[in-house]
Amino acid sequence: MNALRCLCCCAIAGGLLAGAAAAAQWQPVPGAPDLEIDMASLQQDRMRVTAWLRWWGRPHVVPELAAWSVRGTHVQRTALRTEFDCTRRTLRTLAANAYDGTGAAVYMSSVPGPAFAPQDPDLAWAYDAVCEAARSGGRL
Repeated sequence: MNALRCLCCCAIAGGLLAGAAAAAQWQPVPGAPDLEIDMASLQQDRMRVTAWLRWWGRPHVVPELAAWSVRGTHVQRTALRTEFDCTRRTLRTLAANAYDGTGAAVYMSSVPGPAFAPQDPDLAWAYDAVCEAARSGGRL
């Protein structure tokens, strides 16, 4: 009975995750056209907003990916679950994924990183866009 219950729970969770992935609404960040925000993933808790970001290559702007040694694998695309603190002007990575040119995952982490002020211009644009979207009801 417990095995059946576990199997059903896994199937439901898998279906929910698959549905969430299919419902992504990627929009380019104004001012940083190589960076996109999944508008369907925006979640707001007071002035903290989380969202998935993705862009092509450039793992050096994220501390978790910058510290990671690529070792011959070329990062083509990066996806980050990011928390934006719209009152403190900081962000932190909640999850980081990097993919090669074939789409194969070459790095995955769900260990939250430290909060930091956005120094990279693209992340600064993303911070402004996400916090403005939160204030305006989910529109970039």
